[in-house]
Amino acid sequence: MRVIPSSARARRRLFRFGIVLAVAGAIAGITVGLQSPKQPDAAPARNAPPAQLVTRSTRVSTHERRAINATLSTFLGAALDHSSPATAWRLAGPEMKSGSTLRQWRAGTSPVPYFPTREKTFGGWETVDAGPNYVVFDHLLVHPRRGSNTSSSIFAGEVIKSDGHWLVNRLYTIAVMKRPTKTGTHQVGPQDYAAPSASSQGGAQTSGGRLGKQWLLVGAGIVGLALLFPLGFAVASALRSRRRQRQYTEHRNRDLPPLPGSLQTGERR
Repeated sequence: MRVIPSSARARRRLFRFGIVLAVAGAIAGITVGLQSPKQPDAAPARNAPPAQLVTRSTRVSTHERRAINATLSTFLGAALDHSSPATAWRLAGPEMKSGSTLRQWRAGTSPVPYFPTREKTFGGWETVDAGPNYVVFDHLLVHPRRGSNTSSSIFAGEVIKSDGHWLVNRLYTIAVMKRPTKTGTHQVGPQDYAAPSASSQGGAQTSGGRLGKQWLLVGAGIVGLALLFPLGFAVASALRSRRRQRQYTEHRNRDLPPLPGSLQTGERR
């Protein structure tokens, strides 16, 4: 079966139809790529359970606060300066004890940072979240002992209730107060080591956007069309040159027409 027609006119029409089909396919691909993805339905399913509103409680009774302060005072007094690892171990929660042993605590390897504190009792912390058997707190300010080469620190953590007793389950430093300078004190925390925001740099800054898949498809379509036209022109030129060469060959090999009768009679005379 002959795929390419023998007629030059039919070949030209087939070539033009191929170009139109390629352009239409490229435009269709770009259009599909530019369509925004289907947004999920915001309405809940018919058989979905009712939504539950998560509320955070910060209420701690006076009795509970006194008990937590007593636990913190005993624990921090024994753990911060590593003076009584056994006492700190007894008042530590399961998360505080995980990954360590009492022997390591006695050797000075403890999850509690070393801090020679001045206070004997600890309070004044703020509640972040509270439940029946736990309290998450922060802003526990601790001052260093006189003569120690360190600054005041702010701690945060969690206490849990186990068998009627409060245990320190988590404790970490959230800020360090620098020594007073001409401009006053400065609190150093995690945000001081993070990237500055746009507002802190003197106004909003525009962030450089990234090209999405849609624009990549647009670019690919443009490049494809740019390559398609020269290729089509080269194919058309080759077909035209081949057709002219064949016509020239056929014309050259064609026999000359016979002479008129008058000329043939004259030659015979």
